[in-house]
Amino acid sequence: MREKERLHRKEKAQIAAAAVRLISEEQVVVLDSGTTTTAIARALRDFKNLTIITNALNIAAELSGSDLEVILIGGNLRKNSFSLVGPLAEDTLRRLNADILFLGVDGFDVEHGLSTPNLLEARVNRAMMDVAKTTVAVCDSSKFGKRSLSLIAPPTTIQRVITDKGIRKSDLGALKKSGVEVTLV
Repeated sequence: MREKERLHRKEKAQIAAAAVRLISEEQVVVLDSGTTTTAIARALRDFKNLTIITNALNIAAELSGSDLEVILIGGNLRKNSFSLVGPLAEDTLRRLNADILFLGVDGFDVEHGLSTPNLLEARVNRAMMDVAKTTVAVCDSSKFGKRSLSLIAPPTTIQRVITDKGIRKSDLGALKKSGVEVTLV
């Protein structure tokens, strides 16, 4: 996690700034685990009236001491990503509702879909998508054209992608053609 935070730092900060512009006070926001969503959490500290749902211990710690209401779901700890996964995490999520989910991914193949290397993480990510009205994939352009072990969801199940201008034109075109809104930073 600490190593990944150093990669594409500028792009992640720009993605976070664009993500925050999609949020309004009084909303319920879901942040999955990851370095880009951690950057979003840091950018949310100026809000006064938000509820944040997360499965990431580091994001909950990042937001402690802020004015935000933070709900940390339970589950089994994945030590390398500081995320909580498993049946307890999924069951907790299914009892909640959210306005928007910011979903970081390890791989984004525009034909296959969004993916992660952990099967349990993929299940929690799908549960997050189920409870959110809007799903926004947040990933730097290095994630495109890659497939990780476990499919989270096909690209047609998300409403928006925020990425940097390094995305290949073919991937950008495929996303737009499938009806996904794309914000380039």
